[in-house]
Amino acid sequence: MSSIKTASNTSFSTGSRRLRPAPLAMRITGLFRFPVKSMAGQSLERVEIGRGGMPQDRRFVIIDGQATRAGKPLTARLVGDLLAYRAWSDNGRVYVDAPDGTRYEPGAALADALGASLHRPISIAEMPAGEPMHDAHDLLVICVPSLRALEAEWSKPLNPLRFRPNIILDGDDLATYTEDGWAGKRFAAGDTRIAGVKRNERCVLPTIDPQTLQHDPSLLRLIVERHQKCFGLYCHVEQAGNIAVGDEWKML
Repeated sequence: MSSIKTASNTSFSTGSRRLRPAPLAMRITGLFRFPVKSMAGQSLERVEIGRGGMPQDRRFVIIDGQATRAGKPLTARLVGDLLAYRAWSDNGRVYVDAPDGTRYEPGAALADALGASLHRPISIAEMPAGEPMHDAHDLLVICVPSLRALEAEWSKPLNPLRFRPNIILDGDDLATYTEDGWAGKRFAAGDTRIAGVKRNERCVLPTIDPQTLQHDPSLLRLIVERHQKCFGLYCHVEQAGNIAVGDEWKML
């Protein structure tokens, strides 16, 4: 029995076997978590994932105390300066590094410092363990070819952290925006199993450069006009385990 390999790296059997495309060659090239919602996050080399996604991811949220918004989450959509604070985790504890270099743990001292900086009363809420704070989906995945395509469409450099992904994928076989069709697909990475759920509908947050904090609404207009307001893929963890930068990402 013979087979034919096409230029697109797809194999088809010439016999009676079921025709199946060759698997895409994909690898994890970046892992990130964001222990405090709307603050800068932490790059990782490896991490254990499970229900709720990555441990400590979106564990804390800033609560606005202004009279007109009392009790509502305060995010970088309203106050871009939150992105100047970097949240990270070590041995199960979360820390926040302020722009002036002061290090805090989530609590009253951080709330007071944020309140003084942002000129509004602030409190900090902790999410229950295992409950994600990002639209009830465990992980957000983006792919480098799609990022580069969007960058070309926008005609400006595009930092992937604008999109606050948990996982970044790359691979020679990845076509641009392939992940748009991954809802309902299942994947293996490391010893985990992950399912695609739906495309990520973007808010204004990607319009803020995470390094300069400059706001450019033209990026969101582009995503709305050309990509149905979506970029990236929300995923659900079906089987807990460990993943690492360099791991193969295989479609099952």
